[in-house]
Amino acid sequence: MPHAPASPFRDREQAARVCRTLLVRVGLDGHWSLEGPSPEARLAPPNGANSDERRLLEACWTFWERTSTLSLDQLLRLEPAHLEALGELIAALARGADAIDGWLDRAERADGRSLPALSSASARRG
Repeated sequence: MPHAPASPFRDREQAARVCRTLLVRVGLDGHWSLEGPSPEARLAPPNGANSDERRLLEACWTFWERTSTLSLDQLLRLEPAHLEALGELIAALARGADAIDGWLDRAERADGRSLPALSSASARRG
């Protein structure tokens, strides 16, 4: 049986920051905290949820629990800005926790949003 590689994340908090940073792009940042998914994240996305909301939430589950039914075809259907962000994250995952930190820093700056729940984690890292 093939051995699954170790998680590329430094810890669960870093994985949670990645998920929250992805979800803020589609207005679902309330679905993830530094502790992990909220109860809402465990439910099916609301009927009004668009495809990118569903796909990015599913990507977060992939990172968090390493389970997903998300296909490459579905990922390629993301809006270009979301696809680019996820593609850059996947490249960072291959390089490890420090590269993920760099992706987080760039993504948080690019979003131009202040994410109070994340700022304390950034301060501890710096």
